[in-house]
Amino acid sequence: MNIRSFCCLGDSITSEQVSGIGTMVAHRLNAQEVLNAACGYATCTDWHEGDKNITPITLIEPPNTNTADNVLSNQVRRVLQALTPKGEIIRWTVDGTAYAIPAEIGVGTGTLTAPDVIYIAISTNDGNQPENAPVDDFARVARLPYADLNRTSMASALLWAVRTLQAVCPNTAIFLATPLQTCTTQEWMDEAHGLLKRGVIQKVAQETGVHCIDSFYESGFDRSVARWHGEVHPDEEWKVRIADFVAKEIESTLHKE
Repeated sequence: MNIRSFCCLGDSITSEQVSGIGTMVAHRLNAQEVLNAACGYATCTDWHEGDKNITPITLIEPPNTNTADNVLSNQVRRVLQALTPKGEIIRWTVDGTAYAIPAEIGVGTGTLTAPDVIYIAISTNDGNQPENAPVDDFARVARLPYADLNRTSMASALLWAVRTLQAVCPNTAIFLATPLQTCTTQEWMDEAHGLLKRGVIQKVAQETGVHCIDSFYESGFDRSVARWHGEVHPDEEWKVRIADFVAKEIESTLHKE
């Protein structure tokens, strides 16, 4: 398959900073333009103290660090910056309300045309801070208007991200991936939390009408494989296998449309 423009968002498994699987997927799709906005250590949820969001709005790509700015919402903002013509205010409209990023934070770069595909694979790190322990509050936040999505839960953050990208890229095929299984002592990456995250992602995909890739069960990278092939970050062999799996899922979905 040949697509013109491909964009991906996510954490270390997707990012060029660590595993680079997102870019590998783009190459398998023969994408002419690629924007990999994923960052190592990124969380789906904004950092918060109770209901108070403490994530700063920034267009600066963070390094592979566990910091409050390293979240999905800022990756979305960097995508918007790349899509906005050079020097122009970054704006978008959802449900008739206009939003903008202050010019002092940054303006458009015009470095990306509207993507044919946006691939989002994030949630592995959610729960690594006590305040962002993953919960399934989808039933509550799905009823909220866009303006009230404060991104302090996975469901809220994903709904905000998808609706923002749909508003700016109405003709783009968006794919949400469930997390890979892991083999680690970190509680937030255990099977129970992985299944909770998987459920939230599936519900958001269904609610927003985007495609879901079930990497948790269908990629082949289960707990027993993870034990010997990277624990959390797939080794070289499994990077290739997972990239092949994701690319085939995207190709088969696009062929059906």
